[in-house]
Amino acid sequence: MSSSHNSTTKNSLLLLTLRAIGYGIFFFILCIGIFFIIVNIWFAGRILPGVHFMDEPLGGMTTQQAQQTIQAHILPEIPQVINLTYQDRIFQTNLLEMGVQLDAARIAEQAFSTGRSGSFAVWSGDLVALLSGNKTLPTVIYLDENMAVNTLQEIASQIDQPMIDAQITFEGDEVHTSPGQIGRSVDVTASLTQIEEAIRHDNYSSLALVVLEESPDILDAEPFAQTIRDFLAVDFTLVVPSEAGHPSIQYNLDSSTLAPMLELVKNNHDEQISIDLQFKEHVIENLLGDLSPSFSIQMEEPRFIFNDESGEIELFKNGISGRTLNISNSILNIQQQLAAGSHQAELVFTYQNPGVPDDATGSQLGITELVQQQSTFFYGSSSARVQNIQTAANRFLGLLVAPGEVFSMADAMGEISLDSGFTEALIIYNGKTIEGVGGGVCQVSTTLFRTAFFAGFPINERHPHAYRVSFYEKTAGNYRDSNLAGLDATVYIPLVDLKFQNDTPYWLLMEAYVFPDSSQIMWKFYSTSDGRTVEWETTGPYNTIEPPEPKYYRNSELDEGEVKQVDWEAEGADIRVERRVSKNGTLHFQDQFLTHYEAWGAVFEVGPGVDGYPISEE
Repeated sequence: MSSSHNSTTKNSLLLLTLRAIGYGIFFFILCIGIFFIIVNIWFAGRILPGVHFMDEPLGGMTTQQAQQTIQAHILPEIPQVINLTYQDRIFQTNLLEMGVQLDAARIAEQAFSTGRSGSFAVWSGDLVALLSGNKTLPTVIYLDENMAVNTLQEIASQIDQPMIDAQITFEGDEVHTSPGQIGRSVDVTASLTQIEEAIRHDNYSSLALVVLEESPDILDAEPFAQTIRDFLAVDFTLVVPSEAGHPSIQYNLDSSTLAPMLELVKNNHDEQISIDLQFKEHVIENLLGDLSPSFSIQMEEPRFIFNDESGEIELFKNGISGRTLNISNSILNIQQQLAAGSHQAELVFTYQNPGVPDDATGSQLGITELVQQQSTFFYGSSSARVQNIQTAANRFLGLLVAPGEVFSMADAMGEISLDSGFTEALIIYNGKTIEGVGGGVCQVSTTLFRTAFFAGFPINERHPHAYRVSFYEKTAGNYRDSNLAGLDATVYIPLVDLKFQNDTPYWLLMEAYVFPDSSQIMWKFYSTSDGRTVEWETTGPYNTIEPPEPKYYRNSELDEGEVKQVDWEAEGADIRVERRVSKNGTLHFQDQFLTHYEAWGAVFEVGPGVDGYPISEE
């Protein structure tokens, strides 16, 4: 009973204590409230005591009095100068240039509302400050942002600078450098925010501008430039490797040639920035393109001569492995070697080996017999024309044509020039018979055409001459057979070609021989007969047209009284040749060759002192 009584007594005492504290707080707040009500009544229309602006008391003043006091006594004392700094530089401006105006009316209104408005938390804070007599108002300003931005931009123009990487340049084979530069840019927005905040808190005598900096990857390029100078001191060598039986060749690039071909590239190696050398892609590509013809080698099959007595082929000329410069892979290797600091790089080639080995036999190639032989005659040809016939015929001696291959005379002939053994002789060009390099080559093409024609091979391309040429209708003994008209073939490399196809499963061996003493060119085809035979017939010349009257042209270079014939008349005509090719008695194919010859008049050149000829104008 005693314990329960004591517990009840303690609880009663606690409740009484709490109640007393509650009453005390209530009466304290009530008193404070009554005090502030009295103060507000007493200071009705005036600023409450304890309110300060920039250490100047405003308590007891009306808002108008406070505004006048601020304008008359406080604002004139506010420092106008603003010192903006960057590193060791000071840029002086002022509140006016920054577009700053202090709003005295708003400060006075803020002073009057202190302790009278706001949330409970704000009111409580104002109450504590007022009781302590130290309620300092913040500066209320008006900021013209356009003026402030313009002022900051003017200052920024003295600070801002672009980021520049260190540069390396070439002047001839000399290497020069220029230093890099750190980029700077005043952050106008961030600086303006910082300045505005400092002015509000009266702390703007010295303010650091917000400046963004961007460092270049390389400030000093001299170490890299020295490496480049050392590199240019030694020639760079392009090496043609000794492969496929071809000897090695070296092509040197000295410093004066090398320097304009190079460029500098910036690379990042494991977060380390470096300046490296490389060839300008288009320059090295152009160089290799120019060098390619001299470094490349045309693949040539071996050449053979058929021994008619033994029935075997004999090696006449070794085959040659062809090579073509692989420009893209060569550039890749050159760049890699340059990056590695090497002063030489191998060029890369694509190789093409002959399809026939030098030790091939006739039975392996299917060259076992003579399958066709044709001759044409060139009685009356000049020595220059005979030279061209011999030079051209030699291009085909021992030449192989693969099974299925379309043979091009132009491709096999190659260049026709004075440097390649040809000379000037009469050719038909642009409607005239004139002197031209290679005159007489058509004697060779005509002989080849007839050999392919009578061998029964398909003719893929053939062009007749513009007019009938007597050389191509001659037979042994210098007779003329008009049935041979329409069986000629002209070539004008590379525009006009003669092509035929070896449509047999056997290789074809060609041999061409020229016999100047008998004015004869003989063409032989060796292969294996597949049983084909040829039947042909010709209309001979029809729709013949008489040649036009001769023409006479003045030539002052002829001797006095000399008349020289330079072209001969020929009848115009049409000719149709039909051919039927059979294989083992069965028609294999048939074709026809249509030829139209223009009527051609004789042409004479007349020297000085010769009269009586109707001279034509050019």
